[in-house]
Amino acid sequence: MTLPLRTAASFALVPILSAFAPSASAQAYPPISARTFTGGSITVTVTGAVSIREEVQMNGQASFSDGTMTWIQFGNSGWKDLNALITYGDNGETGISVGRVKVIATGGIMPGGESECSGQVEVTATLISGRYRCPGLTSVHPDTGSMGKVDLTVTFTARSTSSGLAPLCRANP
Repeated sequence: MTLPLRTAASFALVPILSAFAPSASAQAYPPISARTFTGGSITVTVTGAVSIREEVQMNGQASFSDGTMTWIQFGNSGWKDLNALITYGDNGETGISVGRVKVIATGGIMPGGESECSGQVEVTATLISGRYRCPGLTSVHPDTGSMGKVDLTVTFTARSTSSGLAPLCRANP
C-alpha cells in the first residue's frame, strides 16, 4: 500500500520541532499496531543558524504504541544531549520533535494544512523506519537564544515486537 505523506508548516516558539500529517480520513501513514519497542536510532541533521549532525539511540522505556497512538523517543527529553521524538496519532497527525534542553526550532500544521515537511515511513510487524525533511524552519539557538532559519532532516529506525500488523505498508510523498 502506498500513501502520500504530508507534514509541517506554521511556526511558533515552543520547546520542540513538530511536523504534522493529514487527518485520519486521509491518514498519511500505515496503521501501527500495539507494540513494544526494543531498539533503534535516529540521525538528526540540522543546518543553517544551528548546525547539528548526531545519531541518538532509541529510548525503549519511553517508546510505546497502543495501536492508536505511537511515541518513539530517541534519547532523553529535556536533557543536555540531543533528543528526538516521532509521534503518530489516531487523528492522522505525525509529529517530529528535536531538542537539546530547550528550543532548537519548531514548525508544524494540523491535518489539512499546507506542508513544509515531506517524508516517507515504512511499517512492518517488527520495524518502523522513516525519513523526514523540513527546510526553512524558524530556529532558536539552544546556547545563545538567537533566532534564524534551519533545515532539518531525520532518518530513523525503531525495532519492535508486535501483536499483529499487515505485512508491509509504505507511505511516501
